[in-house]
Amino acid sequence: MRLQLRAPARVLGSLGRPAHRRTRSALIAGAASLVLAFARVASAQVAQVDTAHTFYHEAPTRTNMTVYTPGVDVAVTPAEWVTVRGGYEADIVSGASVATKAGSAYQSVNPGVDVITTASVKDFRHSPRGGFTLRKGDVAYTASYTYGTENDYKSHSIFVGARTDAFDHNTQFELSYARNFDSVCDRVQAVEDTPPRFRALEDSSGCFTSEERRRRRALSIDGFQASWTQAWTPTFASQLVYTAQLLDGFQSNPYRSIIVAQGLKAQEHHPDVRVRQALALRFNWYLRPIKVALRLTGRVYRDTWDITSGTGELEAERYLVEGLRLAARGRFYRQTGALFWSDDYTGGEPPLGPKGQYFTGDRELSPFWSLGLGARVTYTIHPTAKPEGGTARLLGIFTNAKLGSSADVMQFSYDEYTLAGVPITNARAYIIGATAGAAF
Repeated sequence: MRLQLRAPARVLGSLGRPAHRRTRSALIAGAASLVLAFARVASAQVAQVDTAHTFYHEAPTRTNMTVYTPGVDVAVTPAEWVTVRGGYEADIVSGASVATKAGSAYQSVNPGVDVITTASVKDFRHSPRGGFTLRKGDVAYTASYTYGTENDYKSHSIFVGARTDAFDHNTQFELSYARNFDSVCDRVQAVEDTPPRFRALEDSSGCFTSEERRRRRALSIDGFQASWTQAWTPTFASQLVYTAQLLDGFQSNPYRSIIVAQGLKAQEHHPDVRVRQALALRFNWYLRPIKVALRLTGRVYRDTWDITSGTGELEAERYLVEGLRLAARGRFYRQTGALFWSDDYTGGEPPLGPKGQYFTGDRELSPFWSLGLGARVTYTIHPTAKPEGGTARLLGIFTNAKLGSSADVMQFSYDEYTLAGVPITNARAYIIGATAGAAF
């Protein structure tokens, strides 16, 4: 039985959202059932190819979104001291999102007037990446670069990290840093206008060209991460991860308008600076009597927009037969709203009225909770050893192959967010994934 701790090796996006690298490490000699986040590359494995495909769909009140994300990664280890990686990921997005947001106070003054509008969303994000890992003894250094491009957003991301094993590989420390140089497309505003009179971006036509009605808005992201992974016994391990992130630049949705006064709508306006911090603690147990691996994660988060959140995750995994593993998982998340969050900025004094100079229509900045349930099945094929010795291979090529699939459902509940007084219903997301990999 394999029991695994997952370490987030990237610190960009929403503290773990972007692509990550997958590495593992051996723990205790003779305890093959316990594997941590990073492992030495087997000498017989020269190349590893993995592909993943994810389908995401949600259709809450008056909006819907479908995202298909295919990806492929290739890792080549020509020598024990170096691994070179390359990969590609895409997002194919279609659906409809809220274009103009109003709240309950506006609707009470304007009964029967429907000011909520939606806009169709179609986009295609390309994201190639590459990197390498250098190893010397118990120390490894990793560097990578990722480029992302879509109709209205461009990103350059660099990542560097170092890890070391200690105490017979029972302890592992890792430090990493990531930097994003991003550009967001926005419309050119009138010189005399201020944020309460800014107009939202109509569409992505002309973005990142010489079109005089379009401009680039910069967003820089600095991310730091430190982790300590510890194997206490052959069947119990823990991991402590601290993540910090500094975002500086344009962070609003350029397409979204907010009703900020009777008869006046303005482009969403967020602060330019946001500092995020998170602390996660993970525990893994392998329960020998029932041959089940349990993984428990707790995470707390806080940022300078006054959002505080807590996350709890529990996963159980078991081998059904040789090579076939089944896992079930559950996740609960709850957060407070941003300091400047309001369901309706026309409602006079807080809590319904303005809370400073910023305004938003993003439901992810409102107070809400979510509950997720899911399952995953993985089948690993190992070739039968040759009687005469030597490396056994599948089809004469592969040293092993792996197939996997997963399904998750996420239920969201928004405490304050409404569309002109109408609560969000059917706030449910469905996620289906499929993976395949092979080692040469």
